[in-house]
Amino acid sequence: MRLLLSLSVVIALVVTAALLRMPPPVAQQIAKVDYRAQARAFDAEILRDRWGVPHIYGGTDADAAFGLAYAHAEDDFDTIQSVILATRGQLAAEQGLAAAKTDYLVQWMGVWDAVERDYPKLSPAARHVAEAYAAGINLYAAQNPDRVSRYLLPVTGRDLVAGFTFKTPMFYGFDEVLGELLDPQRPKEINRSGETALTWADAQQLPIGSQGIAVAPHRSTDDATRLLINSHQPLTGPVAWYEARVHSDEGWNMAGATFPASPVILHGHNEFLGWANTVNKPDLVDIYRLTINPDNPDEYLLDGQWHEFEKREARIRVKLLGPLHWTAGREILMAEHGPVFRTEHGTYAVRWAGMGEARTLDFMLALNKAKNREDFEAALKMQAMPSINYVYADRDGNIGHYYNAMFPERIDGPDWWQDLPGDRSELIWRDYREFSWMPKTLNPQSGLVYNANNPPFQATDGDDDAWVEDFPASMGIETQVTNRALQIEALYGEQKRISAADFEQLKYDHHYHPDSYQIVALERWLVAEKPERLQQEQYAVALDSLKRWDRSTGRDNLQAALAILTLAPVQQARGKPVPNEEIDQAFVDAVDALVRFHGKVEVPFGQINRHVRGEQSWPIDGGPDTLRAVYGGPLSDEGTFENRAGDSFIMVVEWDSDGRVSSRAVHNFGSATLDRASPHFADQAELFAAEKLRPVPFRRAELKGQVSRRYRPGLQ
Repeated sequence: MRLLLSLSVVIALVVTAALLRMPPPVAQQIAKVDYRAQARAFDAEILRDRWGVPHIYGGTDADAAFGLAYAHAEDDFDTIQSVILATRGQLAAEQGLAAAKTDYLVQWMGVWDAVERDYPKLSPAARHVAEAYAAGINLYAAQNPDRVSRYLLPVTGRDLVAGFTFKTPMFYGFDEVLGELLDPQRPKEINRSGETALTWADAQQLPIGSQGIAVAPHRSTDDATRLLINSHQPLTGPVAWYEARVHSDEGWNMAGATFPASPVILHGHNEFLGWANTVNKPDLVDIYRLTINPDNPDEYLLDGQWHEFEKREARIRVKLLGPLHWTAGREILMAEHGPVFRTEHGTYAVRWAGMGEARTLDFMLALNKAKNREDFEAALKMQAMPSINYVYADRDGNIGHYYNAMFPERIDGPDWWQDLPGDRSELIWRDYREFSWMPKTLNPQSGLVYNANNPPFQATDGDDDAWVEDFPASMGIETQVTNRALQIEALYGEQKRISAADFEQLKYDHHYHPDSYQIVALERWLVAEKPERLQQEQYAVALDSLKRWDRSTGRDNLQAALAILTLAPVQQARGKPVPNEEIDQAFVDAVDALVRFHGKVEVPFGQINRHVRGEQSWPIDGGPDTLRAVYGGPLSDEGTFENRAGDSFIMVVEWDSDGRVSSRAVHNFGSATLDRASPHFADQAELFAAEKLRPVPFRRAELKGQVSRRYRPGLQ
């Protein structure tokens, strides 16, 4: 009995201590701080158009950022909140143990060390935008306390800057590299297909790709300059697009899209210029295998001498049950190279492009307010964005492709894709290559530039590409060519002059190029000797059907479903060799599944390939790595692909021969990200599935007769 009583007392004390350490309830937090009064420092007018898209007008950039935050919070507050908690390293306090590795990663990367050090060094303009955006989130939270985590308030400008520091390396695969590093069966070469180190991103690692295309006036039938903005992202979640229009009297005048908790437009256009982003994946992460002192595990060898690790502790608050939380401590080791992991197969230090980088908001704001190519390149020269391609166009008819990356200044000789010896300080790079080293293709004679996640040495259909010989291997530029890149060059290259209709229509091409790695692998497999089980009648008949496939993923195609399912391991390998046995199994599984769900293998692809929103569903063209990019994942329990990533926000921008800008766009669903009761939850989904765009009202006068709601947050 005494033991039970003692145990009860201990538990009670633990519970009491845990409760005392928790932040007070949200209502108490809001009562202590008048977020409504803080919001009155800003004056933003939000006009919702007929599609619910917010058009935000403010006298200052800060006013506009405040309005952008409030409008986005109205449509996607839960996601914004999760992103901010993840950025702070507080996600496990809300979501439990599964999120603890994300919280640890934030502290291991030193995200907040960088932000606290460099936030005061940001331009006043960037700080004002960040703090105004934070005020917009705080106002919405104060008005909707039932939706707010007790760990959220107050949101600060530093939270938004930290979001860039934490997230931007993930676009070149940093989290995947770490996931593989921690794999007990890790191979020697670092590839980019490991398990993610994050929990707030999609667990199935949906593709992050994209394509951007720009056409110069002399290549257009009507002397217009055109730009395609076509990012391939998950359709929901922390890196799903949100469309907005932002205007301030200080020169911020953008239409385009952004991510949750991003206080600027990430890609789109202003009246002068525009850009499309696509992911590039140069080798920007270096792994150093450390030699540990056999007599002291806290020392590593560098240049013949033992050095002691610097030690810190990560503190992670984890939700247990109901109000119960536990704060766990975990050691962080730092070497000269960077932070360290001890694993089953060794001790490694990691160094990456963008580590400690806190200036990205300044960079993005400069892009948003750029007026010409010189301004645009001046922003790129800041080297504050670790990676990402930029496909550029402007009203003066300039077009270009910039293979942007913060390339480490590495010495020649080592194979930087492999693990590096950690005992040589000469391998610890200290700086980045200058802007002049960035591969770029500007105003090519052909009048066409593009990128579809392909190398920068294939950026136009003419002879003005950057030359691979001009760039050292230590820059780590990838070499994989995508099907989309081959199709762009083949289709647009056939057009001596490209009309507005052709420019848009070709974007929706849904075929595979005969030289794509997918078709090359399929053709090689089709002619290979087949095992005995594939000679059974049902598989032999299906094999004959597959041989008739015309490489199309159109909704009426009868062989596309079988082909896409068979090619699944090839797509996952991203151009690396796949054993025939794996394709054999994928084919067998495909045949069995199609017969089980549909009674036959030849099924119109649109019956299987579906664009789904709530209870509504539409047939859709497209597949993995086609220009009409659709990633549906494995078959559902109903025997269908549900479109989950790929084409999402699509925009076509045009400057006519007089330099006047206009644009057309479509979102995969609609502006109401989470509210199923909203008329804008799915009002663009049918347009999207039908491959149609709608006009974007860029000038205030163009909103006449289209405004569904007008309001000033915080002033009503």
